[in-house]
Amino acid sequence: MSMKLPVTSTNTPKCDLTVLNAGFYHASLDGLKKGSQKEKIWGPALFYLIKHPKQGYFLFDTGYSTRFFDVTRFFPYRLLRIVTPVRVTEKENASVQLKNMNIHPDEVTVILSHMHVDHVGGIHDFPRSRIIVSKREWEFTRRSSLSLIKHGYIKALFNQIDSNNIQTIDFEQSSRYGLFQQSRDLLGDESLILVPLPGHSIGQMGLLINGPDHRYFLAADAVYVRGNYRENKAGSWVSRFAHYNHIQYENLFPLLNGLEKENSNLIILPSHDLDIYQQYVEKRN
Repeated sequence: MSMKLPVTSTNTPKCDLTVLNAGFYHASLDGLKKGSQKEKIWGPALFYLIKHPKQGYFLFDTGYSTRFFDVTRFFPYRLLRIVTPVRVTEKENASVQLKNMNIHPDEVTVILSHMHVDHVGGIHDFPRSRIIVSKREWEFTRRSSLSLIKHGYIKALFNQIDSNNIQTIDFEQSSRYGLFQQSRDLLGDESLILVPLPGHSIGQMGLLINGPDHRYFLAADAVYVRGNYRENKAGSWVSRFAHYNHIQYENLFPLLNGLEKENSNLIILPSHDLDIYQQYVEKRN
């Protein structure tokens, strides 16, 4: 099967992409990709600011926030803090970073790839923003707090979202885009294409940003690091507990590998790759 993406129209608006980071998790390299060193690292929780020339600002995820420490003070939620230690400061909160860029949170539409703690941490700082999430993910998170924690969700991080601000994406009622059997052209101009990437979570989405020169694929946690799909190596066996369906998760590796190889102008950006943080965030600062 060809992994070539459809040719981008010359009329497709060019979006500007800024890679940002909100907080860090503590893990071993071997846990992220089997065969790596046992060395422990502080890995990033990347999120992304997209500026559309006509439709304004979009945020893909929010990373961690300092609210994480408030909602994990007590058992059983404290277990998440113990299993994966987190480091994040107030100035790293997504809303604070945007304000320092003279962008008010109300100006931003937030796209949530999925609703795990390291992607939805700052969502309560966007109380009047439109929030886009897959229908499957949203419906799954309507469960009780205790039933969600074993899947990596803390309901207190998103239970104040006004349901009137939610736009759910139903991929069962969507169209094909190249190799993706299901997709949603978010703005109807080919610039932002949402696709389902289930496995890590039940309703995870990726975002393809089309442009005349470069295309970006925000892959969220479809992989932790690029080495997962480039070498077809998942994390350690313990990491399987972080995935809703680890078979679905690992089945995405060949897709991402083929995408990268057959689309020379495509840059794939997972959300937890330290190399990407160093290239796009650290160098800019």
